[in-house]
Amino acid sequence: MTPTHLLWIFAGISAVIVGISMLVVLWRAVTTGNDARRAVLADIIFVTVIAGFLVYTLFERSSIVYDVVLIAGLGGAISTISYARVLTRGRR
Repeated sequence: MTPTHLLWIFAGISAVIVGISMLVVLWRAVTTGNDARRAVLADIIFVTVIAGFLVYTLFERSSIVYDVVLIAGLGGAISTISYARVLTRGRR
């Protein structure tokens, strides 16, 4: 077994783990009634989407994908701050 085959096996396993975790978080986001929990779960969903994208980049070769992930990470922090402002109704 070559190292390339091991990479494909481990990438497939990680894709399954990320997919299952995304489904569990989505289920929890739908069933909860608390807005603060939904804010945290929205961040977790965003992180799992980024993780899924990183797993996808193991299968596709491109030179820009890691820049996209870094920019998405910055956007995730900004969306978290803005959603926290909505929950607190603008109070600091």
